[in-house]
Amino acid sequence: MERQTQGGGSRLRPQGWTAWFVVLWLALTPSARAQPQDGPGSTGILPPILVIVDPFGVAMIHPTRLGGETWFLSNNPLGDPRFEPQHPITRNPDGSWKIRHNEVRLSVFTSTGYNQSRIASYDRDVLARQGYMQAPNDWKNVEMTGYVRLNQAQSLDDNFSWYARGGQHTGGEECEGSAYKGALHYDGRVRWQKEMWHVRYAQSRFSQLAELKRGEWVGFKAIMRNTPDGRVRLQLWVDEDANKLTWREVEDIYDQGDWGEDSMPCPGSSAKMPITWGGPIAVFRWDNAPDVDFKWLSVREIWP
Repeated sequence: MERQTQGGGSRLRPQGWTAWFVVLWLALTPSARAQPQDGPGSTGILPPILVIVDPFGVAMIHPTRLGGETWFLSNNPLGDPRFEPQHPITRNPDGSWKIRHNEVRLSVFTSTGYNQSRIASYDRDVLARQGYMQAPNDWKNVEMTGYVRLNQAQSLDDNFSWYARGGQHTGGEECEGSAYKGALHYDGRVRWQKEMWHVRYAQSRFSQLAELKRGEWVGFKAIMRNTPDGRVRLQLWVDEDANKLTWREVEDIYDQGDWGEDSMPCPGSSAKMPITWGGPIAVFRWDNAPDVDFKWLSVREIWP
């Protein structure tokens, strides 16, 4: 795994860099996305800039790919065949949703749905070559966004985790359980995890933010996309003000094929190879937080 450095830091942009977004409620072209303002005399702060927003009014870091898969939490999520909360959810007076459980997995399927019988191979070389696990429209280059309100936590070591690039994560199908997982811990730490198979993780180093405040909203984005040179770029962003617009990048790393275990039970030429293929399921996950509210969830296929 390679970290991009600037000024001795672990991120592409300077420490304290903040993206300030001003919303224009018009359809803008992909070229309207934010760009960093670095160079002589730069303060590291972006001036007001026009960006695109999603149907909830939440700023996008990367534009949606033309014709790409998208999913947005509906007003009737219990009637959405592409959304599987696994446990009861109830609507709050403010329109958000509450779930009370210690193990939460909010699964989101592509428009094709999930059908394990359509997965022809778990061989890593085959998956990398064809670019998907189940179907060409699997979740691959994606921006996952969610706002959560942590009302109760039993362990600050646990986290909110947005992940994709695999299928089911069960003991019976360990080779189906590949993923990149962007983690926001309840104590404010953030990092990426690479799950080569279920259950085997490689972890990036932690970056520290402020501890999450109980009963207050925070926005969290996990972005994964392939690069032309065969690496995978992994970014984490937070909206600590929960105003939909003020996003701060807190992690930016690359998997270049040297991150992970030396062996694996799944067929393939290298256990450390980047997970460059898509998967049929994207998941919003958290554990040991028996009272959480959520809203404005989305998964979008973006330009690589």
